Amino acid sequence: MAYRFFDTSALKHRYTGGTDSAKISRVVSNGKNRCYIADLTILEMPSALGGHCRAQNRSTREYDLMDHRFLSDIADGRLVVRPTNQISIVRARNLLRFAGIVKRRNLGSADALIASCCLDLAHELRKRVLFYTADWTLYSTLREVDAFRSAMTLQYILPPRAGIPART
Repeated sequence: MAYRFFDTSALKHRYTGGTDSAKISRVVSNGKNRCYIADLTILEMPSALGGHCRAQNRSTREYDLMDHRFLSDIADGRLVVRPTNQISIVRARNLLRFAGIVKRRNLGSADALIASCCLDLAHELRKRVLFYTADWTLYSTLREVDAFRSAMTLQYILPPRAGIPART
């Protein structure tokens, strides 16, 4: 069994279509993968889908279809929801300090919490977890933190930047 964890920025591509949609759909639909999301993703996904609909001038009906597919993936067990715990919150706070103060990067608190939930899963399973993201700030920050890099394989799903590989 392979363990996969999705940041909202990567997972939304499964529902919005486009070039990365098929790639993410193959991973989520593959029965050999166990795919996880953080509980926070349930709240973040409507915002991500709404942003996509506004940018692409999509209708409410199209939004509802995308959101229904997302909720069906959870109900059908294709996506397993990981609850946030106190350790994840403390780790996310430390990651925000590192990113914001030490590295001067504008990392969002939701992104830090989702990545921390993935790290907690990797520790719990005692297995390496593949973490998918389409957020360059999150990806490039996690690459610089040994705790994340040692327990997770990081996968940036969009074209890499500045000569940095898209996978650790």
